[in-house]
Amino acid sequence: MGNTSANQWLVEQVDRELVDRLAAGHVANPRSTEMGVDILGDPHREDDEGLNWARLSDARRVEDVVPGSAVVMGSSIGRYLAKVIAWDFEVSDDDPIITMELLPVRPSEVAKLLGRNRTSAA
Repeated sequence: MGNTSANQWLVEQVDRELVDRLAAGHVANPRSTEMGVDILGDPHREDDEGLNWARLSDARRVEDVVPGSAVVMGSSIGRYLAKVIAWDFEVSDDDPIITMELLPVRPSEVAKLLGRNRTSAA
């Protein structure tokens, strides 16, 4: 599976084989696809460590929500940037819990920043 923390179910680094196995059986969450976000999640739903969480089945694509990646998390109240911290397999081997840390910046602010700092390819 990859590196694990003290919690034997919490995986902070995933092997490509695991990502491919889960991706092969994954069906994109229709709501995340409709909203144009990487994963659905409630910004107020936190675990005991204060991290947000969702299930892999809430994601649009498995490959986009691996530990260490930045994602756009969406809910009925807004869109948020988050960093995926780990996958937790304690509940399910095929639909792990995705733990995320919300980042203190909105996606629209990042888009504005990137637009302001683009250079011409000429």
